[in-house]
Amino acid sequence: MVNFGNVITASITPFNENLEIDFKEFEKLLLHLENHSDSILVFGTTGESPTLSLEEKIKISEFAKKTTKLPVIANISSNSTEKSLKELEMLEKTDVDGFLVTTPYYNRPPQDALYDYFSSIASKTSRPIIVYNIPSRTGVDLEVTTIVELSKIKNIIGLKQSHSDITKISEILSLNPSFNIYSGDDILTLPALSLGAKGVVSVCSHIAGNMIKKMVTSFKTNPEESRNIHYSLYKLFKVLFITTNPIPVKYALTLLGFNVNNLRPPLRKASQEEAQKIKEVIESITTKI
Repeated sequence: MVNFGNVITASITPFNENLEIDFKEFEKLLLHLENHSDSILVFGTTGESPTLSLEEKIKISEFAKKTTKLPVIANISSNSTEKSLKELEMLEKTDVDGFLVTTPYYNRPPQDALYDYFSSIASKTSRPIIVYNIPSRTGVDLEVTTIVELSKIKNIIGLKQSHSDITKISEILSLNPSFNIYSGDDILTLPALSLGAKGVVSVCSHIAGNMIKKMVTSFKTNPEESRNIHYSLYKLFKVLFITTNPIPVKYALTLLGFNVNNLRPPLRKASQEEAQKIKEVIESITTKI
């Protein structure tokens, strides 16, 4: 089974001025991310998945597989089991290496129904699945007992945990120490690593990928160095989430020479005030990244 490594970059989706996918800029971005990522996640939250059609997701998956040598993970996000299974069926044909499956949003299924949702998807593919728990966006939180039961399914190999209560990581790993947990928030990566997490699904790795990679990989052998990197990137962690992701990271990438500062409505570009704050932080850490 594919090893997704320690640093999975949750890629943005570049759009041109007409808000069509800009594959030329996407190629440039993927080659940039290759330098400091172990895997690439396409059309997750950071990739603006709610505004992408299934046809666009297929094109993105095919392009990413053709362009990068890294494993490619495709996101499946829906509040309909039928739609999710249809996406799975179509995305499997693109030869992606695995799937990140988000908890259903808005309709807030109970825990047994959440188990049924993930297990039904897992039963339709042999490829590895990472479960994505992000209650702040979906309105539902996977409980520890549900996660542990899901971890017993052969091809459910990990969890992206976007939750401020990191004690849940301790609870999960105390019950299944071999389960792969990824921090879903860059700012919580170091605390998560101290509890036994494998790594991070990162947004900040677009900007400071080498440092993110070093922070994660050096933790076991040199925790002081890892901690120092965390604090040196602390302002970046904060500023890239001063408003809804991926508004800040798209603007930050323009400061590094990428033409990617277009977002599909209902999102919008960074405001003048937000842009100034982002610019100040990027300029303050330029020598480090």
